[in-house]
Amino acid sequence: MQSSIFSPAPLTAAIALSLATPAMAGMTYEGESGSLSFAGDVELDINAHNSQEASRGSIFSAEEIETRDEYSQTGRILLEVAGERRAASGHYARFKAQPLLGTDGGVGVDDAWLAIGNDRGGEVKVGRFEGYDLFPLGQDVFVEHNGDTANDLYRDGSGYIYQAKEGRGRGASAGQVLISQQFGDLYAELGTLFGDRRDLFDTATYHGFTIDDDTKNSAILRPVVAWAPGPWTLAVGAETNVVSDAVVDERGEDIGDRTGYGTRLSYAAGDWSINLNLAYLDAHEEHNATVGVNALWHRIGLGYIHADNTIDEVNPDADPDTVTLPGSYTSDTLYTSYRFDDVLGIEDFRTYLGAFYSIIDHDSGEDLSDADRYGVRLRLKYVF
Repeated sequence: MQSSIFSPAPLTAAIALSLATPAMAGMTYEGESGSLSFAGDVELDINAHNSQEASRGSIFSAEEIETRDEYSQTGRILLEVAGERRAASGHYARFKAQPLLGTDGGVGVDDAWLAIGNDRGGEVKVGRFEGYDLFPLGQDVFVEHNGDTANDLYRDGSGYIYQAKEGRGRGASAGQVLISQQFGDLYAELGTLFGDRRDLFDTATYHGFTIDDDTKNSAILRPVVAWAPGPWTLAVGAETNVVSDAVVDERGEDIGDRTGYGTRLSYAAGDWSINLNLAYLDAHEEHNATVGVNALWHRIGLGYIHADNTIDEVNPDADPDTVTLPGSYTSDTLYTSYRFDDVLGIEDFRTYLGAFYSIIDHDSGEDLSDADRYGVRLRLKYVF
């Protein structure tokens, strides 16, 4: 019996673009009313970089910092299964699942979602995924900071590089629903991230105050509007937790009250791709502002990120070796990369070289000359 989705005649493997992943080649099966694709990639990194013992405490206590050079290998194999089925009414349902197999033996998942939409540009997506990127880094082969980023977690004593991504998605056990609509060159989405968001804080303290374990679930709303006429893209967005006292500290202060804003101006045409990004976060007793610019020409990438943050209050009884000093501090990161295509004549096998250098400075006059970060990376990537 022939399947109503995939008839035997079209079941011919072909190298094609995977659904919603333009850069990933794969094997696609086409049917009368739908398609099913299998794809993935291998990404292995060989790293040489310095590490800081103070990363377990405060990076602002320069006398406690012990830097050493390290060499490591990181990476994973990503497998992807995606499918779509369309109805004569113009409606469709599609899904994607991306299990990850890490070289460290760990197993995880990147995307796992179901989307329902129509030919008029409307869509509802549920599951695990990332929303619109308001702070793209370009060809970010190796970008680390003297401090944490919103791609990672907030850690007392490490500084923070806000990039308008706290509510973008993939938030541990938190759930996601995203509603989007395309109107010609105009795109709008409303993302939600709901559930336990204590995992945003990588330490048990915030500004030296202990985070209360008995907290409520958060509900983060993240609206974004993007206009993309021709090669230009202008996008603005915000993210805010609308649940009061979702995450509180030992004083009962609402440290989950965090509202951020982001905007990007991008240009992509020919051999050029350029991004200018701005982000601002108003958090409890803290303000973070970040600007980033990056460019990709042919296969060469170059980027710079500057962050200017202010901490209003720190627990006076906290160990000074574990917290960020009150006052203002800045972080500057420069990164670059180069891509080799079709290495050894093998299609879709690429090699990247990446490097970064990052410094941090505090207005208290503390000597942070030993707190710089740097590293180089060789990345092997094969898309199948």
